[in-house]
Amino acid sequence: MRKTTIDIPIYCCKLTIVLDKDLSYVEKKYKTKSLSDFGAVTLRDEDRHYVVGFTDATHLSNIAHEIVHLKNQIYVDCAMELDRYNDEPEAYLTGWLFDQINNFLNKTGK
Repeated sequence: MRKTTIDIPIYCCKLTIVLDKDLSYVEKKYKTKSLSDFGAVTLRDEDRHYVVGFTDATHLSNIAHEIVHLKNQIYVDCAMELDRYNDEPEAYLTGWLFDQINNFLNKTGK
């Protein structure tokens, strides 16, 4: 199991990224329901602390999928609305999250 916690600038929050063969660490640490059938998960641990866990570092589609959940939760917690006509903040956050998660998974997942 590998993990790291990083600050998410501007949004004043933290993100913990976990790579675990079966997400048992996430399940025990954050007292979730059974994650035995999950390949990835996103959750909010406490105010402005988010956790994203993966069982496989090679599926980019899993990263994209979890980023949607993560980005939306950050927007909800910051009382921000998605704007289809001015989506630059959303696009920037999505790209930044992807880089952080992908870099972590590539360093520890191969």
